[in-house]
Amino acid sequence: MNKALSDALRQALDFEKKGKSVYAAAAAGTGNPIVAKTFGYLADQEDFHIREIEKYIASNRIELAGDLQQETRQFFMSTVEEFRHKTSLSKDDIHAHETALELEKSSYEFYRQQLLASKEPELKQFFEFLMKQEKAHYELVDKTLQFIRDPVAFFQQNEDAIFEGG
Repeated sequence: MNKALSDALRQALDFEKKGKSVYAAAAAGTGNPIVAKTFGYLADQEDFHIREIEKYIASNRIELAGDLQQETRQFFMSTVEEFRHKTSLSKDDIHAHETALELEKSSYEFYRQQLLASKEPELKQFFEFLMKQEKAHYELVDKTLQFIRDPVAFFQQNEDAIFEGG
């Protein structure tokens, strides 16, 4: 493995570890059950990414695992159904969501840059996969924040998508 690739994978690993730490802390530090469930889910997903990147570093083999956008959407919808009533949202919860959005956006952009710089098809596939994961996570955090800020408005804006399963 060349040094540039090794450095990129180490940086990707750092992104995922930071995300896991932030998400686990947000899940543990909130009194809001939606926030706890969402950030617990995201911490678990970051753990999948960490393992995949570590496997690739150790073996140069990619085994893509983790929830795809559809599974992330299903998680969100089941969470929304579980907590249909407005819950209280602290400033810390809002900050956690805003931080998560920035982390997912930064990770996505890093993986996009790595994809563009990659020459190997398997590595391109790996970075494309990570980009899709980060995009799905961004959408989950964004929709969760919209929902807990104003469930009534959320359901009015997303009524068609909810009834169609997407």
